[in-house]
Amino acid sequence: MNTLLTPQVIANEALMVLESQLTMANLVHRDYSKEFVQVGDTITVRKPAKFVAKNFTGTVSSQDITEGSADVKMDRFRDVTVKVTSKEMALDIKDFSEQVVAPALSAIAQAIDVDLLAVGVEKAAKAATVSATPALVDIAGVGKALDMSKAPKQNRRLILPAEIQYKYNTLDNFAKQAYAGDSQALRDAEIGKVYTCETFSSENCPQSAAATPGTAVSYKVVGTANATEFTVSEGSAATGTIKKGDQLIVNGYLYTVTEDLTLVSGAGTLKVDQNIPATITEAVAVKVIKKAHALGFHRNGIALVTRQLELPMGASKAYIASANGLAVRVVMDYDTSTKTDTISFDIIYGIKELDTSLLVDFA
Repeated sequence: MNTLLTPQVIANEALMVLESQLTMANLVHRDYSKEFVQVGDTITVRKPAKFVAKNFTGTVSSQDITEGSADVKMDRFRDVTVKVTSKEMALDIKDFSEQVVAPALSAIAQAIDVDLLAVGVEKAAKAATVSATPALVDIAGVGKALDMSKAPKQNRRLILPAEIQYKYNTLDNFAKQAYAGDSQALRDAEIGKVYTCETFSSENCPQSAAATPGTAVSYKVVGTANATEFTVSEGSAATGTIKKGDQLIVNGYLYTVTEDLTLVSGAGTLKVDQNIPATITEAVAVKVIKKAHALGFHRNGIALVTRQLELPMGASKAYIASANGLAVRVVMDYDTSTKTDTISFDIIYGIKELDTSLLVDFA
């Protein structure tokens, strides 16, 4: 006999699927509490504590636990809403998970990892270079940058996209080692420890898909909330080009260009693949992505902050499942205008760079 597919059953399954699909989110500092927030709320989170090892000369010099704090805007609200029929709702939870839950939560997991990598690459205060001829000394440059920032040897990570990974994976000493993690995606992505960094692969890293990247190397943009285009200003070249497939990072969000653009007097209208989350009235500088970028970092360099969304009024067909610093809300609803049943899966989170010197843009 099939288990009745209630919001609680579906939410618990969704949370389990989400945990198994995350890579980047399992490698950064995490902050979670069960308090409810709304989209756009700003909350204060604690930073990991730092101490100084002092010489002992007969008496100790005690240090206060000064964790510090950071304000984080909870502005990342990811949703997947699926139309379902009585046929899907008659499935057992295993089959329903394969057909509905896994694809929906995989999309949300990918969005979380994309956001974390975009913020890390955009905010990185350190850089290392991928040479034209692959050499392990390149990756050593990531370790060196973290050494110079006095990052602890433990919890150093390096995330490589395939384009960069395949430059190095045939070289000596670039061999896979075992990783005892709980996330299947994390285990599948693990490569090994290279020059002090636990190394993983991910296709969620920023990387241009243009056959020939555009010539514009820097520019600023403004934009309107919910629009799918930016207005470019202050381009680095009066007639510079931005090609379809190029990417850009604006305020921590990664966009892919959907149409070629040739700037006129350094300006133009740039069409992108997703909605702008908030209006940008004062021109902001763009992180231009014209090739693949990897990210080296220490766990304490960047944080994923998660909270719970409020249950809607009349919450008999809604449930929040939470565990291990994650919370997934499931709402079952009926759309009277289209006469269809829907199930929505959503999650709210914020991302904050805690120490930019612990972030290395490797490209």
